[in-house]
Amino acid sequence: MVAQTDGLVAKGESSAELAEARNIRLVRNGTDEVALQFELHNGATVSTSPSQWSDPTTRRFLLFDLPRGTSYQVLGESSDPGFKGRWGRLSSNWMNPVGPDQSITLTAMFAAPPAEASTMVAALGDLVPVQVPIQAASSPALKSDPILFDHHRDPNAGPLVCAAAKQGGPTQFRLPADVLFAFDSATLSSAAQIALDLLVKQVNGTSGTVTVQGNTDAIGTDAYNQTLSEQRAASVADALKQRLGGNFAFSSVGFGKTKPVAPNTNPDGSDNPDGRAQNRRVDVEVTTTNPAPPSPPDPNSGAVQADLRASLVSVRHTGGYLMTTLQVSNPGNAPAAFGYNSTATGESAKGGLFPGELAVLDTTGKSRGSLCIPGGTANTYFSYAASMNSYTTIPAGATLTLWGLTPAPTPDTTTVNIQIGGFPQPIPSQITPGP
Repeated sequence: MVAQTDGLVAKGESSAELAEARNIRLVRNGTDEVALQFELHNGATVSTSPSQWSDPTTRRFLLFDLPRGTSYQVLGESSDPGFKGRWGRLSSNWMNPVGPDQSITLTAMFAAPPAEASTMVAALGDLVPVQVPIQAASSPALKSDPILFDHHRDPNAGPLVCAAAKQGGPTQFRLPADVLFAFDSATLSSAAQIALDLLVKQVNGTSGTVTVQGNTDAIGTDAYNQTLSEQRAASVADALKQRLGGNFAFSSVGFGKTKPVAPNTNPDGSDNPDGRAQNRRVDVEVTTTNPAPPSPPDPNSGAVQADLRASLVSVRHTGGYLMTTLQVSNPGNAPAAFGYNSTATGESAKGGLFPGELAVLDTTGKSRGSLCIPGGTANTYFSYAASMNSYTTIPAGATLTLWGLTPAPTPDTTTVNIQIGGFPQPIPSQITPGP
C-alpha cells in the first residue's frame, strides 16, 4: 500500500496492466458525501475506456475507513431521470474512449465517513490500494463534475467482518461499535444486522458457546462506560442467539474502557480519534462443540506452476487490521497458470485456502487470520476485502501484485507467516506499523 499526501498514484496489480490512476484525491462534498476523483491514464498503444478498465456494474470500487471498520461502495443510482441508466454515482464520461498516453478525469461518489476520519484506503478495480487523505469541502483539488450536484440518501456502507481462528480454540471476531450502534446507544443499527449475518456465516458448527465482550473508548466516566459496554454486549448476544439458536450457550460482559487495543491519545497528550474508534468495539468468541469435519488450510489447493515465484512486499498494521501485499512473478518465457478468484465461496474462515488466497498465521501455525468480508447494500461480485480481479494466468515475464485485509493480531505480535493458496511454504514477515 502506498501512502502519500499529494500526487498519489495507484498502479495496476499486474505489470501487464498499463492503466493507472493518477493524482487520487478524496474531497468532502457537503456533510454527507465524499468525492473520489482521479485521472485515469492509458499507458497502452491502443485506445481504451474506463468501462473496459473496471466494470462499474460490479461495484468494484471500495473505500475503507479502517479504524471504524467500515467499507463504502459507490452510491447507488440517482432518482433524477437525467441520471438514470448509470452504474451508480459515477462520472458521465465513464464510457468515453481514452487514447494512447492520454488521461481522463473520473469521479465516484460515496457516503462520507465521520468528520473525525482523516484518511481512507481506496481500492480501485484492478489497481493496488492506496491510502488517501481526506480534504475539506472547500479544496480546490476537486474538479467540477455534474455528478457532484446530484444526491442519494442510501449510504451504501457496511461493516468489515474478519475471523481469527485458533486451532482447538475459539474463533474470534472484532466488531467495531461505530458500525453496530449510534452514539450513546445500545440499539443495533441496520448495518449491525449485516455484520452479525456475516459473522454467523463463518461459524463452523451448530452448537457451542458464544462469549460477547463490550468495550468503549476513554471518554466519559468509568461508570458510564461500564454500563454502556454491558448494554452493548447484551444487545449483540441477544441478536446472535436469535441467529444461532438454542444449541449455543451465550454470555455477555462489559469491560468499559479498561481493555484498550489502541492509544486513546497521542504521545503529546492530544486526542487520537482513530485510536479511540478501535477501542469502541464488541469482541465475540465462538467455540463450537460439534464443528464440521476439520478442513485445515490447504496450501496446495489449486497448486501453481513450479516456476512461479511468490514474494512478500509488506505486512502493515493499520487501523486495527493487517494490510498484506505480495507479488507472484513469472520469470519464464511462456504464460503460467495461476488461479485467483476473489468471488470464491469457500468461507475461508472455516477451512482451506482457495487458489491465490492469503491467510495470516502465527509463528506456531495454530492461529489463522482470514480475509475480511466487506458488508454493504449494493450487489457485489467479490466476497473479500482483497484483490478484486480474477486471474488464471500470468504472462511471461510479468508480475502480479495481490493484497488483502485480515484482522490484526495482538499488539505484541511482531512476526507472522503469510500462507498463499497454491504455494506450500509460508513466508515469514515482520509487521511494520502503518499510519
